[in-house]
Amino acid sequence: MSSWDTTVFTDESNAEFLDECDDLEGADLVQVLVDATTIALNGERPDDGEDADPDFANGLCAATIGAIWAGAPFASASTADDHPYIREGIGQCPDALQEVALQLLDRELEEGPEDAPDGLETFVEALS
Repeated sequence: MSSWDTTVFTDESNAEFLDECDDLEGADLVQVLVDATTIALNGERPDDGEDADPDFANGLCAATIGAIWAGAPFASASTADDHPYIREGIGQCPDALQEVALQLLDRELEEGPEDAPDGLETFVEALS
């Protein structure tokens, strides 16, 4: 079974989202992450077995970045190498991102599939 962050970061729509974030810095990057997480939080979670809506997948990706910034351990070193802002934000998760990321990942933990990738609970705990 793969780890939570590896599964999220290798999703095709999230790979594009991560690339788009490469050009952003500071408050602009944080705002994009908060917005993506909020859109997913306000939308409907896809049913198990159903293809994830790109907006929902991007929200999970943004929330996962927030959890890493809040101290969650991650396995996707190559993704962090390709997108340096993932590592650069460690220890600096803004409150606005932490709040919405916790809500989204906690909901995913409760309502997501039973066979969710390992580590989701750790990401939720990092945001708590």
